[in-house]
Amino acid sequence: MISSDFTIDYVNKRIYHSANSNVYTVNALYSYLQDTFDELAQMDDTIPMSAQTPTDYTLINGWFMDDLSFQYLKGGAIQTSGHLNEIQILTLQSSGYVNAVASDIGKIVTDDGGNTGALLDYNNTTRKWWIRWNATIANTSVIAVVSGTGAGAASGASTTGENLYPNVYTLGSIEEDDNQQIYIIQNGARLTEWWPESGAGTRQIDVLIKTKEAGTEIANGVITVFLRHYPTGGNADLYDHFGIDLTAGGRNAVPLATSPDLNNTTATATVSGYSDITIAFVNGTLTYSAISGTFTNLEPVSQAVSGATGIFLYQTTTTGAGTMTLGNVVGTFNSTNIITGGTSGATATSSSILTEAYTMSKNFEQGSSFPYSVVIGCATRVLTQAYEYFKYVTRVGSTFSMYPTAKAQGGAVTHSALQGQQYIRAHEDNQTTPDNTFSPVKASPFGTFAGGKFFGAQGVWIENMAAADIQNFQLIDSNGVTRTPPNKQSIIITNLLSGDRVSVFKTTSGTTIDKAMYSLAAGNNSGNSTIVVSGAIANDTPATGAIRLVDTSDLTSTRETRYTYTSWSGSTFSGVSPTLDRSYTASDDKAYVPFIDEQASSTSITVQVIYVSDRTILLRVRRKAAVAILPFETTGTFGSTGFSTSAIRTTDTIVT
Repeated sequence: MISSDFTIDYVNKRIYHSANSNVYTVNALYSYLQDTFDELAQMDDTIPMSAQTPTDYTLINGWFMDDLSFQYLKGGAIQTSGHLNEIQILTLQSSGYVNAVASDIGKIVTDDGGNTGALLDYNNTTRKWWIRWNATIANTSVIAVVSGTGAGAASGASTTGENLYPNVYTLGSIEEDDNQQIYIIQNGARLTEWWPESGAGTRQIDVLIKTKEAGTEIANGVITVFLRHYPTGGNADLYDHFGIDLTAGGRNAVPLATSPDLNNTTATATVSGYSDITIAFVNGTLTYSAISGTFTNLEPVSQAVSGATGIFLYQTTTTGAGTMTLGNVVGTFNSTNIITGGTSGATATSSSILTEAYTMSKNFEQGSSFPYSVVIGCATRVLTQAYEYFKYVTRVGSTFSMYPTAKAQGGAVTHSALQGQQYIRAHEDNQTTPDNTFSPVKASPFGTFAGGKFFGAQGVWIENMAAADIQNFQLIDSNGVTRTPPNKQSIIITNLLSGDRVSVFKTTSGTTIDKAMYSLAAGNNSGNSTIVVSGAIANDTPATGAIRLVDTSDLTSTRETRYTYTSWSGSTFSGVSPTLDRSYTASDDKAYVPFIDEQASSTSITVQVIYVSDRTILLRVRRKAAVAILPFETTGTFGSTGFSTSAIRTTDTIVT
């Protein structure tokens, strides 16, 4: 019975939970109070509670109920009327604080030695006291309990005003088991759960949440309810969350829906080992006056003196002055000290503080650049593992540090640290009229996985995944535009030995190598480390590799020269080695680029290029070194699904 679990303190006008763990509807409490206070013996007391609707109630006439007691109520909302200038809420300093005890309740509290009113409740963790008194208690006042235990000094002046406890209940189809835990984030922190109700037979919740104290709303009355179930043994669910504004009070439904995630079955102990995956949130840029070396993509960086840390994302130059993009920034980078790469050892002298930003440009190979807000390095892992790691770091209880950005009214961008269990999206635009609203992916905040393919959330860029997955994803840039990777396919030659010489040439037909793929442009002079061709370089050119130049006026064995290059863009090959051995004639001299043109270092060679159109090819494998083989040669077609073949190794028993 409710009368056995709740007690009425007539002297101090308190109603409090005093026994057992039963949870009652607010209507049951209201009915109990009405029944009690209509007795003749209570006719001299004021009524504690009024009802506006069957689910909306008010504590009136200055009656008080402590926060803990509200945890044993459900099915209705409660507000207060009569606390203003009647009940003071006072926070005490940590220094010198003496815990209050249960017997202090009802005793008089002194303020600098002068009596105030009775202590109604206390919280020793937050050092907060509730005192029945009609005047403000000043900052630094010395506080004590007459003939009691608790004591301390005021940390700020006391506050007074009305409280609001809206009712929140969940509904919808959720996966029910004994380990499911719905949790609530309020004002950037997870509330300590007192739900679900014992013996309720469901993991759904029905609770009262305080959203206003002493007349001041907590976090504008907004809470977010989460259900992100990932058992330690695996077999996680698809997640869900729901944000709701409780400013109006009342009884509020929160819809949640979860179901088994068939792509997330691995135990957490295994998935936690995927921590070589790097998740970097774009936080901004700073300038540097000097730089030495090349920073490694996604390496940790730190700054001397300031102690600020971050993740390196981009540098505009390798010498002199430039701009650096950083993510996951902790602390404040100053404008004078050296920034050092934790892996590369590269250094840069900062010349500015961080300018906050929430995007940086990223592009697929030979594609246009678009803005993204999170850069994820997958450490060559398959995307099934990356996806499970994304679920792991955002599961219930995850304290994994995220660094999303937010834009305030007026356009100022800031970033802040956030626990993984609270993460929803990469960027939050809080302006009245947002510039850019990121759509959250409730089932998995970084993106979903279906049909063997990863579908990224808005602003999420992934890279360095396993070669088998270079086509198995689809992204959405920070502007909300869907982006798909080019059809990148592999040319794979197997059954090799280290030391084999292997070439795969484009042909005009049959075994005729296309040696006039490009005409050379003007300016390809002796000593150059670049090669410029007329027209655009074909998109199916390897990112790095070999290029052969043909001096058409040279009829000797030196007519062709083989060079290597480290990159290309537009019509220029860069990082050419060795430097050009002669000056070439524009238009007359030619260049061609094999798909593969190298010495094997293992049992296979693989090159990945963007598929543009079918290409006829010629494969040659040669080896005179032990064990020598007869030259192997075959033709084929590099098509939309790539090309793969095994070299036939026939021992050359005659060569010496």
